[in-house]
Amino acid sequence: MSASRKKLSTEIELLKALVRGYPLLWCVVYANPRCERRAFMGLIEAGVIAHLPEESFERKQPRSKKKIALRKPMFSRYLFAGIDANAGQDFALVRKCDGVEGILSIEENGKPYLLEASEMVSLIDRLNTEKRIPDGSFIQVGKVLQLIKGPFAGFDVEITGYEQAREMFRGEVSVFGRRTALTASVDDLGR
Repeated sequence: MSASRKKLSTEIELLKALVRGYPLLWCVVYANPRCERRAFMGLIEAGVIAHLPEESFERKQPRSKKKIALRKPMFSRYLFAGIDANAGQDFALVRKCDGVEGILSIEENGKPYLLEASEMVSLIDRLNTEKRIPDGSFIQVGKVLQLIKGPFAGFDVEITGYEQAREMFRGEVSVFGRRTALTASVDDLGR
């Protein structure tokens, strides 16, 4: 295991312990376009516990052809904030942070969608998995598999269609209480 992967694993375990052990109100924050890291830093500076799921990828430099390891947010514009109501924090504090556009709400009255601590721990676990499947022979319509790459990494997907020639599948993922359709490569699936 590389040093950076080991450090990330330690940080993830620390975050899970914090989520389990301290009563926080976890909400989904949406950031201004391309400002996920700025919103993350704004939340941290305001004293709010925040989690920005990221994924690693490699990019090749055009001239030197050298590979560079980079990280990008897993969910475009979305991150998570843990609000400590016992310390006097509230949702208005989150909304005022630099880079934050608002808080996810699925109700008409604008009440923030809150995640239970167990859901947050499960989400952290699912977003940090590295399971892989070598080929597409396991794919069947109606089967539920796990995504291991992309913005929905760690989530279960129900297969609704499969194109063997292109090695692509169609499926549905349940995110924040809603079913979302997606099309992706077979390489994005795990067991």
